[in-house]
Amino acid sequence: MRRVLSHVLMGTALVLAGATPSSMAAQATTMSASDSVRLRTSQLVGLRVDTSGVPYTFPAFVDEVLANHPVAQQARLVAEQARAELRGAWGAFDPKVSAVWDQKRSGGTEYYNYLNSELRIPLPIGADVTVAYDRTMGRYINPDRRTNDNGTIYAGISIPLGQRIITDERRTALTQARAARDAGEADRVGIVNKLLYTAAKDYGAWYESWRRRAIAQEGEALAEFRLQAVRARVVNGESAPIDTIEALLEFQRRQVSRYEADASFYVSTLHLTAHVWSPDGRPAALPDDAKPVLDGLGRGGVDSTQLASLLDVAVRRHPELAKVQAKVKQAEAERLLATQGLLPFAEAKLAGVAGRGEDEPFFDRARLDDNYKAGLKISTPLLFLKESGKFGATGAKLEYQRFERDLLQRDLEYDIRSTIFDLANLERLLVAQTANVRNARLLRDAEQVRFENGESTLLILNLRERLVLDEAGKLAALEGKVASARGALALATGDRTLLTTGR
Repeated sequence: MRRVLSHVLMGTALVLAGATPSSMAAQATTMSASDSVRLRTSQLVGLRVDTSGVPYTFPAFVDEVLANHPVAQQARLVAEQARAELRGAWGAFDPKVSAVWDQKRSGGTEYYNYLNSELRIPLPIGADVTVAYDRTMGRYINPDRRTNDNGTIYAGISIPLGQRIITDERRTALTQARAARDAGEADRVGIVNKLLYTAAKDYGAWYESWRRRAIAQEGEALAEFRLQAVRARVVNGESAPIDTIEALLEFQRRQVSRYEADASFYVSTLHLTAHVWSPDGRPAALPDDAKPVLDGLGRGGVDSTQLASLLDVAVRRHPELAKVQAKVKQAEAERLLATQGLLPFAEAKLAGVAGRGEDEPFFDRARLDDNYKAGLKISTPLLFLKESGKFGATGAKLEYQRFERDLLQRDLEYDIRSTIFDLANLERLLVAQTANVRNARLLRDAEQVRFENGESTLLILNLRERLVLDEAGKLAALEGKVASARGALALATGDRTLLTTGR
């Protein structure tokens, strides 16, 4: 009765495992007893594991993103816009030419005929140089505007003596435009750094999914080989029929894991492809045979002794800090202008006068003593309410921006400390996890020997091998995090060279 039940169980198990009587006979004749008990898993490493392809290095990926990605192009336009606004601010110092002609004639009488032309050259020191030509003709004209028939030439300068002696509206606008240019360049760097951080994370995810797919393929190949070997052992009477169900279930589990790994790799490839564009601005695709490699990616931990140098890099290069520094400069310019508003307005004008066509040198001292125009204009409010209010508002704005700068510097220090710790810890984890994978393989190989000697069960062997696959998957995840960790350090310091070079 027991023999009949044993044959029934064995037949049922083999049918469920996909074996037929003919295949069982073939396996029994082609696999000897000594071969069936030797399941050399080391010979299966790489079996049906897709690791072929052309390496697509991280530096090459970064270069392509910087050269062709639309966001990188937009970042350049942001900086160009700020530079254009600076050119517009320089327009306040653009020399200007003006001319006015006014004539009245009635009943054959020319009442007046005025011609006034002027060249005004603003100077960066706040003064204006003026060269003018006036000609007045007619019967009814203002005596102070009378000139000879050839007209009169004026050349002089106007100088502020109170307000605007240190700064004025146009110099303040120029200073603010320069700060805005710096902020625009910082915006460009910040946009590019954030783009590269996202690209680095996607590259790390792509590498992790590629490695997990290879691990899943290896696990599936090992499980399939063991299933065939267990079938042969059952036929030879060396294993219980239920082991076939155990081997089949393990193969199906790993097949599902491989399907999931394939899907994850496909999705991560799509995410990475979103960063790839052609030089003419069209979406491009990754090469079909491209595979990720960590060659060229900055490796190695960053210890705390490098904190001072990284903080110095952040102060000089971090885009967010540069933007706040630009706001501080703009607020300082507004504060200085408001300070000037507390002074009385005073302006002096002096110009030499000469008739057109005169032979005497224009700048002759003796001649200018008797031929000049001079003026002085003074005005001041009595209570300075508007000016003092603006002075107080600009002072509060300046203090606010300085506090913002100090707060950001402190936050950057914490971010850099955090990323340094993450990188150092990641390196420790990589070393430890590599040892874990090695030890898990040793345990699996030892369990394999015990199983071959009849001292262990297929369930325990599968558990050991699952541990190998799990630990290898954890190692792949840590390796994939290297790219995102480097990207976080580059983002925290504002130095994107940290992505591809170890420090």
